[in-house]
Amino acid sequence: MTGTGEPTDLPDEGGGEPQVEPGASRPNGDRPATLRLARLHLRTGSLALARVELETLAGAGALDDEALLDLAEVRWRTDDLTGAGEAAAAYIASGRVALIALVVAAEATAALGRPGEARRLAGRALELVDGPIDPIFAGMPRSEVWPAQRVERVAIEPLAPVAPAADAPIVAVPMAASMDPGRDASEAMPDPAAELAAARAALAAGDRAGAAIRLAVVLRLAPSLAPAVLDLAATESGPEFDLVRGDALRLVGRETQARRSFVAAARRSTADEGTEAPPEDAGVAAPEGAEAGDASEPPT
Repeated sequence: MTGTGEPTDLPDEGGGEPQVEPGASRPNGDRPATLRLARLHLRTGSLALARVELETLAGAGALDDEALLDLAEVRWRTDDLTGAGEAAAAYIASGRVALIALVVAAEATAALGRPGEARRLAGRALELVDGPIDPIFAGMPRSEVWPAQRVERVAIEPLAPVAPAADAPIVAVPMAASMDPGRDASEAMPDPAAELAAARAALAAGDRAGAAIRLAVVLRLAPSLAPAVLDLAATESGPEFDLVRGDALRLVGRETQARRSFVAAARRSTADEGTEAPPEDAGVAAPEGAEAGDASEPPT
């Protein structure tokens, strides 16, 4: 199976054909033109247009199962991970299975801080795909619940040892920097959980700058910890925490609130700079003995 994956009906207990109810999937020829057009816009990359069409149809209660699947995908690809997860969960609850629904549900569940459940959904998605899953993401952020890559192991017969020629030159090859045994062990990547605990301790000690840096490191090393970062930074003020909150909100799919945090960070930073750099003509004292009104020409 390739692409986003065609939906599959789960067989009922009686072994008969699944019944199509109002709002369920219908053959493409029987689907309303509005639903087919929205899918066409989604497949051709007109995401904003497809999102508007599908959200309008959802508000009118005119979505069938296939359109619900399209709604989950278009929300995901327009950075609404929370809404995408809700649509994907509703589609899966209808008793049907599709690759894109499982992918979106896994990403949304991971963003909520439930990696175990997210890995189970990811495992079900990988069972439906024949090749690599990268074309499904197509550049979308990917959580850590997915395996890096499937590697096929091939048995290779060992080569027979070859004795070097007697007159062969001996060339000294320098050891690569990554293999240097003298490399400082402190260069290893920090542990995200330890960094989160250190950020909590820094806040308790009043080291707000250090706490913000550690929280930013946590988000970059373990995006699935974004909900924990939000809980810790919820009541902290300042542009550094606005940035941290913005990154964490974006990771959990709350793009609108993330942008508000970024705007707040920029405004706070600009306000701070404004207090340090007064205008050039501000604070110039009048010469001694001169009246206050003599300092400058009156406006005309």
